[in-house]
Amino acid sequence: MNNSKLLISIFLITFCFLGFNLHAQEARYRWEMLNLIRQEKFDLVLPKAMRENKVDMWIHVMGDGRPDPLLLDLADPLALDVGGTIVGRRTVYFIFTDRGGDRIERAILGAEGKTKGYDIFGRKEDLKKFVAERDPKRIAVNFSKNLAAADGISHTQYLELVKELGKKYAQRIVSAENVITDFRVQRVQTEIIAFAKACELQRQIVEEGLRNIKPGVTTREDFGWWIEDKALAKGLGVEFGMVLPGIIHSEVSNPAECRKPDYVLQRGDLLVFDWGVKYLNFGTDYKRYAYILKEGETSLPAGVQKAWDRTLQAREIIRKTIKVGRTAGETLEAIAQALEKEGFVYTPFTDIGSKDRELVNSLGDSEKSGFSIDCHCVGNTGHGDIVVGPSIAPFRKDRAHIKIKPNNLFAFEFMVHTWIPEWGKRLTINLEDNAIVTERGVEFLYPPNERIILVH
Repeated sequence: MNNSKLLISIFLITFCFLGFNLHAQEARYRWEMLNLIRQEKFDLVLPKAMRENKVDMWIHVMGDGRPDPLLLDLADPLALDVGGTIVGRRTVYFIFTDRGGDRIERAILGAEGKTKGYDIFGRKEDLKKFVAERDPKRIAVNFSKNLAAADGISHTQYLELVKELGKKYAQRIVSAENVITDFRVQRVQTEIIAFAKACELQRQIVEEGLRNIKPGVTTREDFGWWIEDKALAKGLGVEFGMVLPGIIHSEVSNPAECRKPDYVLQRGDLLVFDWGVKYLNFGTDYKRYAYILKEGETSLPAGVQKAWDRTLQAREIIRKTIKVGRTAGETLEAIAQALEKEGFVYTPFTDIGSKDRELVNSLGDSEKSGFSIDCHCVGNTGHGDIVVGPSIAPFRKDRAHIKIKPNNLFAFEFMVHTWIPEWGKRLTINLEDNAIVTERGVEFLYPPNERIILVH
């Protein structure tokens, strides 16, 4: 073998091993982060979540073949077999008991293997004896009428649990929704780091995609598939499935044409892209805007710029109003008062449909901008109706009573409706970024939306 062939062979071997090692290190990093987050939550958050809700035992029931919303919160799937390919059905009990001190006792009954952070591993047949020895006064179980993340137990599993516990302890069962809410929303630093990374990766993908639109060539569907491919290349899941950019206003096309997947993006189109990615145990949800410049244009139309400026003005008012300690409902009232004091008109959305459009249209051609609020939960999944925690929105009343606690992640989402004289209609800008509420107030986790991206 001559020297050049030898060097090429060495290079290829080195490259292959280096590439393999890099991929392996990323996979290991993600696994280690999930384990670290889980351990930190058990040590630092779980005791307070149980004690503040007066629960001395939390039994979280998982079933074989049905992934539970809290699987990654409570278990390491690589080390613990909770579901999969076994014959028949299996129930696994994750049991957390407050026996005093700084640490909550942690046990798993019914699973194969062991996972870090737990003290006791046993058979599910030992459940009755296990509970009786600890004699809990209130037993929280993962069933809930309104909260999907706290409703993982099946009807069959619930009946089985009640039978196993016996009448004495079955009477002490309560919903675990409050414990699960507090366990989820009180974030440790590793969670914040991971969620911020997911947000930034999404920002880079979407903003690159919007800037690379080719007017008269790129279709809505082209853009959607490009985004999906970019997410896949970075090892990200997609939160809402296939998403296409929305056309808020077009200079040349009617609304029906703009809704077609094969619609070709045109100059003069104002776009919004609402998307989320999945990373580790987290999901994001936020928007970006773009305007495709017409021939000869170098900036946004004056009316659109005015609407955008008012939206950013509203964001700063809302940002200063959201604080730790208030409930979501109290915060909504405070936001409405603060914005109306500055000349905005409250147009509270109730059903995101015809009634809300009528409310906005009732403003007519008034110079005053209307506003609506939907600062919903975000974090472990991207959608506000699934994620646990406080939601500042008039149509999410089941979350209005929940207090905003330190390190609460949320979707900083609201709408400002501004009259555009040259269009003869109101432009609704739905601004949304993901943020965190700390003792200092609202803080952004990545560069927020400051301008409408201009597409040349």
